[in-house]
Amino acid sequence: METDQVNKKSWPQTAGALLLSAVISGCASFGPDVTPDQALSAEQLKLAMPGKQSVAADWWRQLNDPALEKLLEATLKDSPSLKLAAARLRQARAAVGIAESKDGPQLDATANMVQLNTDQLQPLLRKDRVDAYTAALVGSWEFDFWGKNHAAIGAALGQQQAIAYEGQQTRLLLTQAVIAQYTQLQRNQAQAKLIEQRLAIAQSRHALTQARVNAGLLPGDNQRGNEISTERLEQQQSALSADIERNRHALAALSGQGPQAEAGLNAAALALPPAPALDRLDANLLGRRPDIAAQRARVESMDQSVKEARAEFYPNVKLTAFAGQSSLEMDQLWKSGSSLWGFMPAISLPLFHSGQLQSNLARQQAGYDMAVQQYNQTVLDALRDAADAVSGWQNSQRQLKQAERALDSSRKANDAMAARLRAGLVNKLSLLDAQDAVLGQQSAFIDATAASRLAWTSLNTALGGGFQAETATR
Repeated sequence: METDQVNKKSWPQTAGALLLSAVISGCASFGPDVTPDQALSAEQLKLAMPGKQSVAADWWRQLNDPALEKLLEATLKDSPSLKLAAARLRQARAAVGIAESKDGPQLDATANMVQLNTDQLQPLLRKDRVDAYTAALVGSWEFDFWGKNHAAIGAALGQQQAIAYEGQQTRLLLTQAVIAQYTQLQRNQAQAKLIEQRLAIAQSRHALTQARVNAGLLPGDNQRGNEISTERLEQQQSALSADIERNRHALAALSGQGPQAEAGLNAAALALPPAPALDRLDANLLGRRPDIAAQRARVESMDQSVKEARAEFYPNVKLTAFAGQSSLEMDQLWKSGSSLWGFMPAISLPLFHSGQLQSNLARQQAGYDMAVQQYNQTVLDALRDAADAVSGWQNSQRQLKQAERALDSSRKANDAMAARLRAGLVNKLSLLDAQDAVLGQQSAFIDATAASRLAWTSLNTALGGGFQAETATR
């Protein structure tokens, strides 16, 4: 008899233990195992170990051009693209705050009046309805045993970091665009000055030829070639004028201004850029470019999202407590006899959600693989851009030397022609042709100089523009 009584008393505890064991063992399955994709490594890409090459954060100042620096200052301050990037970063930081708020205690104040129908209790209460008044503080705290909230915070921080790096990439590309447009403006203005000189030579040639025609020394159709040359030069002059206006409009738009804001801008004389200290591409490139850093941060963010999705399969433990006042009479609400308090620990375990948890985990795992492949593609594109930039710089230097040699030869030929004119061996028309040839080679040298500047700009951009990765903090 005593044994039966003991068994009856211990039965609830035994049943509770069995139920808890069954619940835990019945936790929803994660679904099929998935092997995550892998990011490319420096070894796989056959990159050299980190070298000494680096880019200064203010690399454009090496050009020693105050007008360009002023343009860049205005662009980096007022560009809508950068303001948009800043707004996205603020939004990402707010998302981190939202994720962090879920990892701490919650406290709410509530006050309400409930009107109850009392038909069955009317003989006792002598009322058709009763008004119940309640005012209370309700607090709750979800215990993050499995790291779900921590993973959510990590995912939000990763997104914040990625957006911050994307802002740096926008800044870098804007800098490149301004320098490119400014260089084109320098080139076009220099070419426009040469066209004016060549037109002056064409006019002199036309006058000398006309004098010879009038003297009967040359037939009249000899002027046709001069007229065609003059018309071509005038066409080039008009095209350059239009290009200069477009360059000014583009610079104004890049700096967040109306198209006429830089209408009077005259660029400094085109000069050669400094020679960069080039070495072969190395593993440092994977950390010196903001676009690569942004994609890497997204991979880390998605890794945290996968952990968060896995944590959804485990029990959730939450403690809720309340304290306040409740009364059927408003004037009795704040008296000591109307106080109430309590706490409600709760545990919930997902058992069967029609595949929702498994699908969410699969979605996050697929998102992680997508982020990895986007990172890999960004790395490959970045290495291609950097290799192109290196070879572009090297080719520009060869072309520049060729243009310089051709210009030097044309100047020597012009000097020799001037000497022959002084000796009476040639006429003035021959000297004008030699002078025009010099100006033609100067035009080629200007183009080569501009190409060298553009290649230097592309190289500094491809190597990250002095970017330094920083870790996002809470």
